Amino acid sequence: MTEYMVLLHRSEARDATLSAAEFAQARAAHDAFQTFCAANGWPISSSAPLASAARARSLRPDGRGGLAVTDGPYSEIAEQVGGYYMVTAPSLDALTEAVGRLVLNGEHVEIRASDRESFQ
Repeated sequence: MTEYMVLLHRSEARDATLSAAEFAQARAAHDAFQTFCAANGWPISSSAPLASAARARSLRPDGRGGLAVTDGPYSEIAEQVGGYYMVTAPSLDALTEAVGRLVLNGEHVEIRASDRESFQ
């Protein structure tokens, strides 16, 4: 089994226009994904929705050996990372199929394998 990070990208502008029924449908998709993982013995070690990108703080080199600190998102893009899951699953293909439930709900999802071995 391999540990994967499932990054949930979202459009905050789109989120602001969701009806109560659409929000409930999105919540149900996440509940179904979590239930599927548990039923298949795929541990979710961590997950969380993230606060608005407008409340983010970005750091990058300032080109003079120091830091440039900016409140708000680093770049102006339509989609921001809106949440994540850390899931241990048997394969990327199996997790891709399970995560499809979230994509069909209108979310853009990125899956990356953990690479802890490279940093030991």
